[in-house]
Amino acid sequence: MKLFVHNFMSSRFLKNVTVGYPLELVVKQFVEKDIEFDRENTIVMLNKIQYEALVVAAAAVNQADRIPAEQPGKWEDLSDDQLKQFHHILMNIDVVDGELICPETKTVFPIRDGIPNMLKVDGEK
Repeated sequence: MKLFVHNFMSSRFLKNVTVGYPLELVVKQFVEKDIEFDRENTIVMLNKIQYEALVVAAAAVNQADRIPAEQPGKWEDLSDDQLKQFHHILMNIDVVDGELICPETKTVFPIRDGIPNMLKVDGEK
């Protein structure tokens, strides 16, 4: 599961959950893949994400030092080298094994082989 995907996931579908975002990310294993950098595509992605959730996800894979703690002003004003750091975190890091945890109910959703299982089992919260 790419960290870009994590940024859009929520557990709002669970009973009694009002926000369900951001999901806590517990990473047991991740791999880094080399996905070709595209400046314009990276800027489009950055304009769609919640920055605070990205910073938390980056910390979960020990990559928080690659990006600033506070969101930069205009993405278009960043250099290619700066944008490549964001691209790396969003697209090159793939969580293979871990968990997503609802911030409200603490329901755990496993990530296995890079696929998050968001199915709710009967009898769960």
